[in-house]
Amino acid sequence: MGLSIRRHLNIMGLRTTKLIGMFWGESFPFYYVSEYPRSGGNWLGGMIADYLRLPFPSHSVFPYGCAAVLHNHWGYSPRLRRVYYIFRDGRDVCLSMYFFCLRGLVSEQPGERRYYAKRLGNLQIGDITPANCALNLPEFIRCWVKTPFGCKISWADHVKQWAFDRPNVVPISYEQLSEDCEGALARILPVHTNEPVERERLRATIEKFSFQKISGRQQGKSDPFSFYRKGIVGDWRNHFTRSAGEVFHQLCGQTLIDLGYEQDASWLDELSDVPASRSDEAETTLS
Repeated sequence: MGLSIRRHLNIMGLRTTKLIGMFWGESFPFYYVSEYPRSGGNWLGGMIADYLRLPFPSHSVFPYGCAAVLHNHWGYSPRLRRVYYIFRDGRDVCLSMYFFCLRGLVSEQPGERRYYAKRLGNLQIGDITPANCALNLPEFIRCWVKTPFGCKISWADHVKQWAFDRPNVVPISYEQLSEDCEGALARILPVHTNEPVERERLRATIEKFSFQKISGRQQGKSDPFSFYRKGIVGDWRNHFTRSAGEVFHQLCGQTLIDLGYEQDASWLDELSDVPASRSDEAETTLS
């Protein structure tokens, strides 16, 4: 099946599943893990599905109609219930998407390579070193906000829809999960399950979905061509220059403040004209 045909079928399947969830989702029931792309939704969704012993369907071309945990990048709807919304520092989200797009440039799928080559056509991408990342990040941030990847709206708009005082939505940050995964899951799971958490079962799930288990690497050790690139909090500090920070602040800075990641724009003062990391990623040329 061609890549474009399968993508359209996936989109149709997701749209139909969302409609089913909006009107009949409680009958199964559905649990939802909503996120902006690259915020940790696959990690959270996998753990919730494993703990609840429910399917966690991925890239299905058919709509779903049984109890399941559904991962999505949908816009907010008050009809969706049992939602866990995971959000993440937008600077890390943007950086993660940057490397995800570079991964697309060397995909084994010709259609995927063409798509990312077209989307990144204005960038001077020759390798994946920090210096090249610093050169491209300001323009990439503008592209990421204006014409998002994998979502119809920007990170800031998506977060505004979901993260603040929505009924039936439990917000959780990627950073909270990273710092105390057991504590965070023990807090949020009962909100929608109405059942006490079985700690031993929960610990087994967390271990199963640890970064080392799913990536085969220690957390912090980078593989820029892996879906799970690095798995750490705050990696943006290694790559953002002053120019990148100013663009991000102009477009998304207020959302960082609203989420509590920053109190004001003073974080820009810590940035310089060169990236903090000079050897973080492999010296690999894209071709």
